[in-house]
Order: sequence, then structure tokens, then C-alpha cells
Amino acid sequence: MVNGIDPTDGTQGNAGWHPDPANRFELRYHNGRAWTADVSTNGERFVDPAGSRPKAPNVGQQIQASTNAAVDRNALATASMVLGIISLCIGWMPVVVVLGLLAALLSIVFGIKGRRRAKKVGLGGGFAMTGIVTGTIGLLACVGGAMFTVSILRAVDEFENPATNQTVITSCDRSADKIIARGTLTNTSASTSTFMVRVFFVRPGTDNAQRQANVVINDVAPGQNETFEASSDVGTLDLECIVGAVRGPLPYGLDPGT
Repeated sequence: MVNGIDPTDGTQGNAGWHPDPANRFELRYHNGRAWTADVSTNGERFVDPAGSRPKAPNVGQQIQASTNAAVDRNALATASMVLGIISLCIGWMPVVVVLGLLAALLSIVFGIKGRRRAKKVGLGGGFAMTGIVTGTIGLLACVGGAMFTVSILRAVDEFENPATNQTVITSCDRSADKIIARGTLTNTSASTSTFMVRVFFVRPGTDNAQRQANVVINDVAPGQNETFEASSDVGTLDLECIVGAVRGPLPYGLDPGT
């Protein structure tokens, strides 16, 4: 008698090799009266050490194992669905849209292959179709993400490379603990532009900003001269006023800090 196996299980009087009812090996020999410890896997015979696994897998374990094996037989369908969802999540995002595009394309390819596989194994068709649908929508999201990326890059470029101008500080006056800088900006380009002037308040003879103030000057026409004013509380510090930098319009209202 082999532990974990009903000795009467099987076909009485039908001696021979049969699928192992304990699921420990591929085949087990039945001598016509009871199961034996003579087993075989991949054509190699063994002796089952009695008591090494005293209980055969229960029905729930067998169902779970069968389900896992079925899923493994159509892994492409699962991968398609996962990649499709990922493409939806990141496809609209600037810069990472490239990863979203890759995920969307792979989702569609894997989905098509997963559908074909589902016809053979009978599983994964729903996952594959979900992957195809989400991947297709993900492609549309990537179009928006690409446009968003281009828009952001253009806005940053306009900020970092403003229209040509002449900007000078005309006065730097102190009032109690506050220092006030006044200046002028002339748009020397051929198009109407918006500028942001960074005024630095520095120690005499240096350009190391101790304080900073930003002034936005909107829609300056070609050749037009605009005045601006910036101030900062400096306490007892002895500071001077200089033009630290001139930038273009803020990208989406956000200051990159450069």
C-alpha cells in the first residue's frame, strides 16, 4: 500500500501503467489489485518513497494547479492586458509618452497573438481583447501626450531664449529696510513679446544674489520701451541692484527657476 492512495482506486484486474493518482509522478503501476510504489516520469522509473508525501493533493489544489497551467498557456493575453492598462496610465504624460507608446504597440501585438492562442487553448480571449482595446485607446492617449510634450518643450524654449532686448537698472534706492530697483526694458526684436526680469540684490562688487525679485512685463511691442520696478526687504544689508537675467514668458505660469 502506498500512503495517500486508495489501494482499491483504479481498475481492478487491469494491471499496467496509469496516470499517478497522487500526482507525484507522471505514471504509477497498478498490479491489478492495488497501486504500487513503482512510478515513472519522462520515461525514467523510480520507487516512490512511501510516506514522503502522505496525502495526495486535494480537489482545490488540483483546480488551482489546472487554472495556473491554463493561464501560463496564454501568457501573451495577460501581458497584452497589463501593457494596455499601462499605456492608458502614462500615454498622456509628457516625456514618458515614449514608454506609453511602446506599451500600447506591444499590447496590440500581444493581444492579436493572444487571441489566436485563445482559439487553441480556449483561454485568455477576454484578456487579449481587453489588451487590444486598451492598447488602441492608449495610442490615442499617446498622440495627446506627444502634443503635450511638444507644447511644453516649446514653452520652455521660449522662456530660456527670450526675444532680443536691452534691459538696464536706472536707479537703486533704499527706503528703511527695503531696497527698490527701477529700470527699463526695450524690445529690440521684430515681434511682440513677454519678458520676465530677474533683479538681483547683491553685495557691492559681486553678482552673488542676496535677495531676488522677479518682474513680468507683458506684450512689449517691437521697439517699445517699458519701465519696471522691483523691491525686496534687505534689513541692514548693504546691497546693490543688478539685472540678474531676462527670460521669456513663464511656461504654463510656472517658474523653472533658471
